[in-house]
Amino acid sequence: MKKIFNILVASVLTLTVGTSVVSCNEDPIGLGGGLVGGDASGYLDSLDVIAYNSRFDSIRSDQRFLQNALLGAYEEPVFGRTQASFISQLRLTSLSPSFGKNPSVDSVQLFIPVYYNSTSDSVRVDTLNLSKPGIKPEDSDTILIRKSYRVDSIYGNRNATMTLNVKDINTVLYTDKAYYSNNNLGEDQIAVNSTVLGSASVGGRVQNITIKQKSSSSNIYEEPIGYKINLDKNYFKEKIIDNEKTGMLDDYATFIRRVIQGFQFSVEENNGFLFAFNPNDIQMRMYYSNEGSTDDAERNSSSIAFNFYNLWNATSGSNVQVNHFINSNQGADFVRNYTSPNKTEGESKLYLNGADGTRVHVKLIQDQLNALRTKKEAEGLTFIGAKLEFHIDNSYNLPKPGFIMAWNNYKKEGKVVDELFADVLEFYNSYPNNVHFNPMIGSNNYYTIDITKHFKKMLEQNEEFEDQEMIVALGNFLMGTSDTSTIFSTSPFYRNTVANPYRVVLHGNNIQDEAKKLKLKVYYTKK
Repeated sequence: MKKIFNILVASVLTLTVGTSVVSCNEDPIGLGGGLVGGDASGYLDSLDVIAYNSRFDSIRSDQRFLQNALLGAYEEPVFGRTQASFISQLRLTSLSPSFGKNPSVDSVQLFIPVYYNSTSDSVRVDTLNLSKPGIKPEDSDTILIRKSYRVDSIYGNRNATMTLNVKDINTVLYTDKAYYSNNNLGEDQIAVNSTVLGSASVGGRVQNITIKQKSSSSNIYEEPIGYKINLDKNYFKEKIIDNEKTGMLDDYATFIRRVIQGFQFSVEENNGFLFAFNPNDIQMRMYYSNEGSTDDAERNSSSIAFNFYNLWNATSGSNVQVNHFINSNQGADFVRNYTSPNKTEGESKLYLNGADGTRVHVKLIQDQLNALRTKKEAEGLTFIGAKLEFHIDNSYNLPKPGFIMAWNNYKKEGKVVDELFADVLEFYNSYPNNVHFNPMIGSNNYYTIDITKHFKKMLEQNEEFEDQEMIVALGNFLMGTSDTSTIFSTSPFYRNTVANPYRVVLHGNNIQDEAKKLKLKVYYTKK
């Protein structure tokens, strides 16, 4: 047996933060006398597990799970093609608007926000003199400043360009209904009208425009930073201006049922990139003008805004939103893994895609747990850590996701229970600072799932979890809107995988390479 001295540091840290570690055949670890009282030796056992894939055709993807959404299309040989579209209701920011005499729509501008890099080396700036084109501007001149930023949230080919289209839907959406990622399943399909209301070419850079007097500290006009789409003026004349006196702009319930039921955002291409964005930051404004008070007066200009707020906004909104995904052209090995998994011996490879409903099931072997429990009673063991390490198969050369997460699935009184592990729940209001349950991978090539507290409940407190298995998925917990250190819900299904473009291949339990083999590592001491 080989001594592992550096485990001491990891074990002490584990106890300090109240989290856990992983397993192997019994190896001694020098701990010293101060850790558990008296002279003690530390040991590491590795327990076998059985791990395999499953895939759900559709996952819940409505506004309750959309701190961020995903748009675009991307294809690679392993997981195939993912096409992501987004649907949202919208509301007037003020009801019963008055548009004046003979109003007309001048323009309608919609901005989809993106995460961008604002460091100086990634920003390009152009300045135009609107007062005296082609001449260096003076302090009194009106100038246009165009800034271009590198988009950070792209997954795929950042040199590609795609056509982003906006269409309206023909289905009333309800806040108390559940909506899922596959729009082709079930009775709750959302109908999308074929007419394109506006299009824009989108790519790896995004810009905003500011107009101001050169010497002024305030702006005459400023655009948000995002993908800009000009929408059909005639559509908004019919839907908004022409409904001024019909009563259909007087309350939100009527507006979202009889005026505009919602918009769909999608791309035309089958392959390019996926990008993440915050739906609450979508901005749309209709600019209009009307006649002045006298015949020779210039037309007055004004505007009205719309909001896309959902419950994740700082001031909670009521718009229903849904992320839809179409997954196709998947690699043969991936398909076999989730259609015909080896549930008896486990798999050599495990596949996870953050946008297609794939999961990993990890089963502990009860005979090995019982043997370790017997050993605990006979030799006075104290368990100080239990964790699993999921090693990445780097041969696929896929971008590395930051997190994987897991929860417990078992039966209780005849009913299936899905719940977060005690290792998460007992630090519920301190995540992520004090919970190392699923630490960010960083420079490592493996992910850690730490179940020390859960393991101690099983082997030291003899709690039973009938037919239990660990479910593993990509992503991380959804956090509260006002307190980002608080997990939004104890439900394991509130996670950010709905808007996660990443995919990863992991080594399973059924491989010869012991260093990368998935197993449960258990750390303990004994007198």
